[in-house]
Amino acid sequence: MKNIGIYGVQESTANNKVEDLYLIVDEKSICFVVKNHINGAYIAFEYFENTTDQNGWNQLIGYLQNNSKLIQSFYRQVQFVMNTKRTVLTKSVTTGADAFYHNEFSLVVGTKMEEEIQLEKIGQDQVLVYSVPDALSTLLTRSFPTGKWINYLSSLITSNHSDGICVTVFNDYFIVLVLQNGKPHFVNYFNRGGDTQNQYLVLNVCVQANILPNETNLNVIGYSAERDFWMQELASYFAGAHMQNTPDEGVGASLNLEHPNHPYAPYFIF
Repeated sequence: MKNIGIYGVQESTANNKVEDLYLIVDEKSICFVVKNHINGAYIAFEYFENTTDQNGWNQLIGYLQNNSKLIQSFYRQVQFVMNTKRTVLTKSVTTGADAFYHNEFSLVVGTKMEEEIQLEKIGQDQVLVYSVPDALSTLLTRSFPTGKWINYLSSLITSNHSDGICVTVFNDYFIVLVLQNGKPHFVNYFNRGGDTQNQYLVLNVCVQANILPNETNLNVIGYSAERDFWMQELASYFAGAHMQNTPDEGVGASLNLEHPNHPYAPYFIF
């Protein structure tokens, strides 16, 4: 179940906490990313994924409680990072805000029993509305009582500094983010399909956003030459293409050596 673990030297003590922990959670995996907040270096990385015969969070979290080398360490802060398609980017409102956000979320993705709706501001006039399953929150808080929820898309938006199309690729899905005039114009999750289907989905986003690819730059995070054959042809439609890789310093150097096609780059945007 444990796919990978790479470790540097953690400097935090009970009285001097210098590292931050990011726990990135999607539908079937949990990833630990440890970053030194003083020098900005990533110093540890673990990736756990449910096997096909396992469902729910209990087994996965139970496994990492017994097998993670990072779960007992000292941290300055712990961020639980939700990374699922049950997320909506909408406008910020002041009057009747809670009702508006809940209604918007319900209309777009639907509500479920036993989940909590979370809000995260994006700039001055946008808000991310997303849900966290109660069972998941309870299990993680048990191990990390000071943990706070944030949304993966907020970090993705913050880490992209120029207008254009950003495609962030994971094993089973990818995220398309459109930035215009320094603000997110569109963001959505798509299940990975065939090469032609994947290209169509990205190019269709351009059509819907009135974007001409040959006048727009493409930024790709998480490209794997062995896995993402469709990306090379997609890049040919754009004015320029940049493949964003795992950082070369810290544990990134080991990841780049052992995983040269950079499928873990999406976890190093914080």
